[in-house]
Amino acid sequence: MAIQRPALVQVVDLATCRTTTERTAAATDVPRVVVTRHGKHGTQSIVFRGRTVLTVKESYATMPAGAPGPILLEGTSPDKRWILYAIDPMGSASLAADGLVLRAVAATGGRTHAVAGGLLYGDYRSWCSFYSLVVTVGGSRLAVDNKRLIVTRPPTWKSRLLVRAYARVFGSVECAPDGNSVVVQEAAQSTDGSFLTTRWQLWRVGLDGKNTRLTSPPPGYSDESPHFSPDQRTIYFVRAHRGAGTLYALRDGKITGPLLSLGRRDGYYGHRAWPYSVTR
Repeated sequence: MAIQRPALVQVVDLATCRTTTERTAAATDVPRVVVTRHGKHGTQSIVFRGRTVLTVKESYATMPAGAPGPILLEGTSPDKRWILYAIDPMGSASLAADGLVLRAVAATGGRTHAVAGGLLYGDYRSWCSFYSLVVTVGGSRLAVDNKRLIVTRPPTWKSRLLVRAYARVFGSVECAPDGNSVVVQEAAQSTDGSFLTTRWQLWRVGLDGKNTRLTSPPPGYSDESPHFSPDQRTIYFVRAHRGAGTLYALRDGKITGPLLSLGRRDGYYGHRAWPYSVTR
C-alpha cells in the first residue's frame, strides 16, 4: 500500500509497519491553459499535445478575472481522447463552491458537451474502464444535500441515474478494477452545514443500479475515501472521528484495523478527501 502526497509517496508495509519514501515522476502528456490578453479583451485556450483544442473569448472590462471566467482543467479520459474542464464564472470562489458544470471536449477539438453539474471534487468522479464515467452530481456546497450518482459516457455524454433513492446522498466514489461497479460514500439527505458530524457509510453500487451496504460505522464515526486494492479483493477506507482519520481495510466482509493514522482533516461542509492511494 502507498500513501501519496505531492511529489512524494510513503510506502507502508502493512505486515511490518515499515515506512519508506519514494519520489514521484513529474506529470507529462497533460493539457494546459494558455491565456492571451490585450487590454480589456483576450482569449483562453486549452492546448494539448501542441494542438489548440478549445478557445474561449474573454472580456476583462468589468471583471478582473474575466467573463465568462477562468478555465479549470479537470483531467482527461483514460485513453486521452477527451478533456474534462469547467468555467468558473467571473473567477468567483463563492459560485464555484456551490458547484460548476463539468464539460468535455474531444482532444481533437470540436463540440463541447455538458457532462454534469455539481461539486468538482476529484474524488466525486471515477472512470470505469475507458468508456463509463461515474459522477456524484448536484448543487449546494453541503456534501449531504442533493447529491446523486450518475453514469455517463462519450461520445454523447448522456447520463443515467444509478440509484433512485432521494432520501440518500452520495459522495466520494471509486470504480472497481473490473469496471462493473463502484464503492461510494452514502449518507442520509440533510441540510446540516456542520463540517464534522456527517456519518458516511460505504456502499457497493453496480452499473446496473444494484446496491449493497458494506459498512456501518459506530455513532460519531464516518467511513470515507474508499479505494480498491489492485486485485479488487480489498477495499481500503478512512474511519474518521471528530476530524481525525485512521486507515482500515475491508475484505470478504471483514473489517481489519486500525492500520495507520492519517492525522486530522476538517474538510469542507462534510466533504473530506484523505491523502492516500493504493498502488500495490
